[in-house]
Amino acid sequence: MKHNYIKYEKLSADIKNEIKKYHASREAQKPGTMFDESMIDWFDNKFDEWLIRNYSDQGATSRRKYFRLEVEIPISIIDTLIESSGDDKHAIEFVGKILNISRGGLYFKSEKPIEISSIIKVLIDLKGVDSDFNGIEALAMVIRTDKEDEGDFGIGIMFSSLYGPQKELLDLFILKNLSYYIYSE
Repeated sequence: MKHNYIKYEKLSADIKNEIKKYHASREAQKPGTMFDESMIDWFDNKFDEWLIRNYSDQGATSRRKYFRLEVEIPISIIDTLIESSGDDKHAIEFVGKILNISRGGLYFKSEKPIEISSIIKVLIDLKGVDSDFNGIEALAMVIRTDKEDEGDFGIGIMFSSLYGPQKELLDLFILKNLSYYIYSE
């Protein structure tokens, strides 16, 4: 699958150098590897690792698979498909505020707790922070619920169905906003 949104000439020198090194190692293992294939593979499989190593507060000690971008984005829980306890079968419909987001999930603040292992459908309002983007709808599993000091709850979710154009939209949003983050440091 070709990612049309990656323009090599617009990438930073640091990223270009990483891609060149990655391509050289791939070509050494498999002569004839196309540069575009190496670039796409690097973004899909090595980019987050590189970001964590170079731009995360935790650096190389992080156990995270994906770099987390700190950004405030509105989120709506539009449906609860599976409640882990089975006590409340009604959909939770409310708006929260995302505190950080990654390719694998997000963490948001809410007035209501959501039980761990619940499957929810979320609508991430990217347009609310960047007019170049639309909203993203995804299924996710609640993996963390924290009671905050202010009486709110911190909810961590892991995406369970974010594919194709929706995944590419999220990747592009993170990459674009990460560029601002990196170069404003």
